[in-house]
Amino acid sequence: MITDILELGEQTHGQVVVVGSGIAGSEVATHLARHGQEVILLESGREKFDPSIQALNNVIFLGKRHRELNPNTYYHQYLPPELRGVSRVRQFGGTSNVWTGKWKYLQPWDFEGRSWIANSGWPIRYDDLLEHYRSAAQDYGFGDLEAEAIRPEIMAFRSKLSAGGLKMSSFYWEETPTRTAIRFGDEMRQSQNLKVVLGATATELKLDDACQRVSAVVCRSLEGRERVVKGDSIVLATGAFETARLLLASDRQIPGGIGNTHDLVGRFYTDHPKHHTGKLRPGPLAQHYAHELQYAPKPRFCVCFALDDETQRKQELLEHVLYLQPIYEGVRERLGRILRGRPICRDGNGIVANYRVKFVTEQAPQQGSRVKLATDCDVLGQRKLQVDWCFTDHDRRSMAETLQLLTKRFADVGLGTFDFGDDPPSLETMTDAAHQMGTTRMASRPEAGVVDPNCRVFGMENLYVASSAVFPTGPSYSPTFTILALARRLGQHLLQTTAVGVGSTH
Repeated sequence: MITDILELGEQTHGQVVVVGSGIAGSEVATHLARHGQEVILLESGREKFDPSIQALNNVIFLGKRHRELNPNTYYHQYLPPELRGVSRVRQFGGTSNVWTGKWKYLQPWDFEGRSWIANSGWPIRYDDLLEHYRSAAQDYGFGDLEAEAIRPEIMAFRSKLSAGGLKMSSFYWEETPTRTAIRFGDEMRQSQNLKVVLGATATELKLDDACQRVSAVVCRSLEGRERVVKGDSIVLATGAFETARLLLASDRQIPGGIGNTHDLVGRFYTDHPKHHTGKLRPGPLAQHYAHELQYAPKPRFCVCFALDDETQRKQELLEHVLYLQPIYEGVRERLGRILRGRPICRDGNGIVANYRVKFVTEQAPQQGSRVKLATDCDVLGQRKLQVDWCFTDHDRRSMAETLQLLTKRFADVGLGTFDFGDDPPSLETMTDAAHQMGTTRMASRPEAGVVDPNCRVFGMENLYVASSAVFPTGPSYSPTFTILALARRLGQHLLQTTAVGVGSTH
């Protein structure tokens, strides 16, 4: 059922309490409810977008700023004006309400520690998520990324790129992006085991007397209602910012906050800085494989490019990814091509004038890039969040060298030539990608991270995190598929433990 905090009794109990109704939270909650668990899903927003609730997302920027609401932005025209440029949404369905629908696996290389990148490497492997990638692709109706990788045309294209020191990977782009309020809405309304509570902003986690278990989640609404929701297991699926804020703010019983014994909650914050105004004039290889570079019609598989692994290792570079979006000829571009005698680059949608270049960078994980609590409070009395998004010399060197190598290698293999005009990529001018990661990073021991390989918060028997907050690194753009795979894996783990949600040692 779906209800509202204004209709909730003073105390409610569930076997599992999930905070956040985005892709991770909805996946975990519905999976557990289908298997007989009594689940309460708490969502700060309501079914209709409410600017006053959305304002609870406001943060104080100490370092580089993130993009913010901009109704006139050109690259979010598919969204309602009140959501254009917004990277986090408080509404039923969470940030899935603004997502573009690109699904991409992380690759085996992405999980490995890289000796030239401090704090890199996951405590789990690609094979630990593969079954969950596969099952999600089947259940959600995505295309088969593994079959796409061995399609003859893609293998031939990849071979030509490999000879030039480049690599290529594919992602699946939905026709209509998954919105969890739509995908799971009817199921949630009809479920006897799942209670969705809207308008309920989680403000504090209460612990038992031993401070080893979360006993309840305190929720408040803008109308002044406060409720206590008790649970045997608690899953935080609120994203990297709000997960860290809730852990840090829950400091009445443990000074410094929950899971923060080693001062790691909120640290290692990363995103994917991106530049999206460059152009590529297509060369003969792009002309030959123009159909593989199409962005429409959707659903479809698309490709992206990077320097090969050997180059990254040899040059000690981070993994930066480049996307090409076809821009089709108008009258002026057609006349210019004819006058200059340029060959035609044609795909299934028309003649390509050039490709818009989106250059997306990996950020090296570092403790100094972080989110922390401010002294100012919001209207619910919560301490606001301060975001100090910052970069290292390694970030700057890696981006500059990668761009130089990509420019040369794209020209050498015949993909084309870049033109960044008066706006070359730099970390100072690039925007965030709304991919907040790393504030409760996964590790094999508490001295190195906040959650263990099962996403359980170190030191807590029944508290879990389901979001990109647990990513130790984010080498590949588009983290959503990995968020979903981790959520599926967590749902299975909670069902398989002897007592749902108790420790990862069972």
